[in-house]
Amino acid sequence: MSKIKKIVLAAGCALVSGAALHAAPLPEGKVVVAYVTSWSDVMPEPSHVTHINYAFGHVNETFDGVGIANEERLRSIVALKQQAPALQVTVSIGGWGSGRFSEMADNDSLRRSFARDCARVVREYGLDGIDIDWEYPGSAAAGISSSERDKDNFNLLMRDIRAAIGDDKLLTAATSAGAEYIDYKGVLPYVDFINIMTYDMANAPKHHAALYPSENTPEMTCDGAVKAHIAAGIPAGRLVLGMPFYGRGGEKMRGGDFKNIVVPEGCEVRYDSVAAVPYIVDSEGEFILGFDDARSIAGKCDYIIENDLLGAMYWDYAGDDDDHTLATTIADRIKNKPSKQKILVLNEGGGQHGPFTKVAMEWLRDYAASHNLAVTELRNANPISEKFLDGYDCVIQLDFPPYTWPADAEDAFESYIDEGKGGWIGFHHATLLGEFDGYGLWKWFSDFMGGITFRNYIAPLADGIVHLEVTDHPVTEGLPSEFTLADDEWYTYDYSPRANVTVLANVDENSYSPMSDIKMGDHPVIWVNPTKKARNVYIQPGHSPRLFESPEFVKLFSNAINWTITQ
Repeated sequence: MSKIKKIVLAAGCALVSGAALHAAPLPEGKVVVAYVTSWSDVMPEPSHVTHINYAFGHVNETFDGVGIANEERLRSIVALKQQAPALQVTVSIGGWGSGRFSEMADNDSLRRSFARDCARVVREYGLDGIDIDWEYPGSAAAGISSSERDKDNFNLLMRDIRAAIGDDKLLTAATSAGAEYIDYKGVLPYVDFINIMTYDMANAPKHHAALYPSENTPEMTCDGAVKAHIAAGIPAGRLVLGMPFYGRGGEKMRGGDFKNIVVPEGCEVRYDSVAAVPYIVDSEGEFILGFDDARSIAGKCDYIIENDLLGAMYWDYAGDDDDHTLATTIADRIKNKPSKQKILVLNEGGGQHGPFTKVAMEWLRDYAASHNLAVTELRNANPISEKFLDGYDCVIQLDFPPYTWPADAEDAFESYIDEGKGGWIGFHHATLLGEFDGYGLWKWFSDFMGGITFRNYIAPLADGIVHLEVTDHPVTEGLPSEFTLADDEWYTYDYSPRANVTVLANVDENSYSPMSDIKMGDHPVIWVNPTKKARNVYIQPGHSPRLFESPEFVKLFSNAINWTITQ
C-alpha cells in the first residue's frame, strides 16, 4: 500500500466513457483506453495506452452540432500521435449531466446535422473517431431531458454517425454496468466496441467496482456486468472493462483520486479476497471507502485475458499517482497481448442434460485455459446476430436444441455456417429436429444435419459400441477403430442421413447394454456435412457426464475443437 497517498473525492467522478474499433487500424492484441479530461494539465504517456478518449465534447445549444471543451488541450493530445503514430484518439461526447441528446436524437434533421458535425470534428482535429457517452437514453437521473423514444433514437444516432464518419473511423459507446438503456443488438452493427462503466456501482459501505460478488458488494459487479452485456448481444471480444482510478466513500470518508488516497489515523486497508478489491475500514471496522490498487487492477487485467475481452478502459489518466502505478500495471499486463481464439457455447444450463453440461463446461474451461482459447457461455439464442457471431471462431451446441431460436438468430447462424465464418460442433440435443412444444421444424437445420427428423431415443440409457468408418479424419485421428461410450439415448431418425453427409462413425445397435428394441438399422452417430463452408461435426453422444471418464470421448471432443476452430 506504499504507493497509495491521499484521497479526497471530487463530486461528479462518475463520468466515464469508451473507445473504439471498426475497420480503423488497431494495434495487434488488446486495447488500453484512457480517459483524458479537458480540465486536467496532466499529459498522458503514449506507451501506457493504445487509445485516448478526450472528455468531453457536448451536444451544442442548438442541438445540431458538437461543442468541444478546451480545444487547445485536445490539439495537444492529438499531437501525441506524432511520437506514437499507432495511438488512437477520439473525442467522447457526453458525460454525466451532459444533455440535449434526447432532443437532438428525436429529430431527423437535427440528428443528421449532429452526425455531420461529428465528421467535421474528426477531420478538423485529426481524430480517429467518436465515443458517445449519453448517460443514459431514457433516463433523467443525471438531470437531463429524456424520452421513452430514446432507446430507439440511440440506434438511429449511432447509425447516422457511422454513415457520416465512415467505416474507417472508430465509433464506440460508454454503457452502464447493468446493460440497461440501450438496445445492444440493434446498435451492434454500428459500433466498434463497448466500454462498460464498471464502477460507481455503490458507495461505502459497499464496493463500487468489485470484480466478483461478496457480502460487501451491491447486486452488480464487474463480472455480472460483462455477463449482462454478453446476454444483451455484445460478444466478449468487443467488450472493454472499465476500471476506476479513484475511490468512493460514504458519510465518514469522501472519495477521490487514487493519487490522493491516504489512510486516516486509526483506520486500515483490508482486502476483500472474494470481491477482489481493497477497502478502508475505520477504527471500529466499518467499511468507509472502496477503491482499486495495483493488486486489484492486476486481477481485473487477468480477468480480461482469461475471458478474452477486448481490453481495459479507465477513468481517468490524471487520477493515477506520480509513479503511474495503475497505468503501468495495466500496460504491462494488457497492452499488445495477443487475443485468444474464441468459442461460443450454447447450452440449456439445466434439465435432464444439466449433469452432462456441468462436467462438459468444467472440462472445456480447463482445455481452453491450456490452449489459448476463450469460452463464452449462453443459455439462449436471443443475443445472436451476424455481428455477434463475428466475434467467435467456433460455435458449440452443447445439448442446445435447434428450436426456440428467434428468426434473426436463425438467419445469422445460417450465414455463419454457409459462408464459413467459423466452425461448429453439435452434441446430442442438436439433432432434436421435429415439432416440439409448438415449435416447427427448422428446415435449413434439418438439411444441415442430413435432412433428418428426430423419431425416438433409447430409454433407459444404454452403453453402446461405436465403430469408426473414417479413421484418418482430423476428428477421429488417434482413436481406436471401436470403443464403448456409456449411458446415452442414441437418438433415432426418420431415416439415415448417410446420403447427405460424410459419416465418420456408427453405433452397433446390437451392442446396447441393456438391450433395446428401438433401432434404426444403419445408425450413424458422428458425421460432417462437407457441403457447408464451415468446418462442422455432429456428435450424437452427449447425455451422460460419464462420457468424460472415457479417454476416447475426450479425444474426440478435443480433436473436434482443434479442427473446427481453424478455418
